[in-house]
Amino acid sequence: MAVEGGAKIIKILLFVFNFIFFLGGIGLLGVGIYVQLKIGDYVELSSVKYVTGSIIIIAVGAIIAVIAFFGCCGAIKESRCLLGTFFALMLLIFGLEVAGTALGFVYRAQIKDELMKDLNKTLNQYDTSGHEGVTHAFDLLQEKEKCCGVNNYTDWRRSHFTNGNPSFVPDSCCKEMNPGCGDISEGTDNINTEGCYKKTLALLRDNLIIICGIGVAVAVIQLLSMIFALVLICKIRDQSTFA
Repeated sequence: MAVEGGAKIIKILLFVFNFIFFLGGIGLLGVGIYVQLKIGDYVELSSVKYVTGSIIIIAVGAIIAVIAFFGCCGAIKESRCLLGTFFALMLLIFGLEVAGTALGFVYRAQIKDELMKDLNKTLNQYDTSGHEGVTHAFDLLQEKEKCCGVNNYTDWRRSHFTNGNPSFVPDSCCKEMNPGCGDISEGTDNINTEGCYKKTLALLRDNLIIICGIGVAVAVIQLLSMIFALVLICKIRDQSTFA
């Protein structure tokens, strides 16, 4: 027996919100892939695998899309079983999101400290045997983000790469990449002098803002969807009782 009256409106709203939620899941999936492509090349530079966050986002986006599908089917078929499954899964995901947000807030300062330590550590591993991945990642970071060293270009003086020689830096520090362009014996006009720490931190923060913005929107839709699902389950049960 199809629901009538206010329950029918809730059914339609639940379907609409779940369709939006489905699109939100696809959006998170897209953002996760974007972040993965954006910072994935830098994974060798850190013991804290920031790129893992993007993989989690991809997984959550896919899971959300599947859960939203349950919600849409449950609303159309007026199935208490599907709606109950949808509600339980949605509640679980919502709890994980809250926990993840809380942990991110608690450890935000630690991430900044770890990033500084990791960049200093990998700077000393640059161009050394067995750390080719670090060398490639640091070159990519300096080239793409237009930076040099950790705090500034002078950090290279304490690295194994220059052995204390202040006359050169890696070619990836150059404004225009050319072999040997890292020779700064005649000045630093041809290189980027700003350090990579602040730029990397800004890169992570910018990506986090995008993720948080979409996350908040998805969370609001989640809450509304759970409320509508619970109300619809009750309405279906009541109509079944009085049928």
